[in-house]
Amino acid sequence: MAGAELSQVLERTVRRRSGLSLHQFNVLRVLEAREPDSTFATDLTRALGMSSAHATTVLQQLEDRNLVQRHENPDDRRRRLVRVTDDGKGALERALPALEQLEQGVTSALGTDDESAELKAELRSIRIALRQALAAEDWEDCAGP
Repeated sequence: MAGAELSQVLERTVRRRSGLSLHQFNVLRVLEAREPDSTFATDLTRALGMSSAHATTVLQQLEDRNLVQRHENPDDRRRRLVRVTDDGKGALERALPALEQLEQGVTSALGTDDESAELKAELRSIRIALRQALAAEDWEDCAGP
């Protein structure tokens, strides 16, 4: 339940600051982190655990708002390259400070810096263990809007 509640708070925070859904924000974040290289939509499905259909929908939403651009791949016409636009970078810049404040608020409520660091490490371990334990088809079933 804590994960679902935190997800709702994150969604509201990101939407209020940048007008992005949490999925859109995460796609932009992954794309920007991979710059200056372009990224393929299939890279997003692996990085974010979303289905290819959902990744295509989110990319179309972002492209409609001029937050990403998709280009033909000269080496493989079946795979399109994706890049964040300046407008997309601006949307990320508006959302990040709010998320940092939210993280600081949550971690300070959890106790000391050492306790917060310990909890973050445990959560990271749980996330890694879940990804390793579940087969790719299990993640596909969990991914969605």
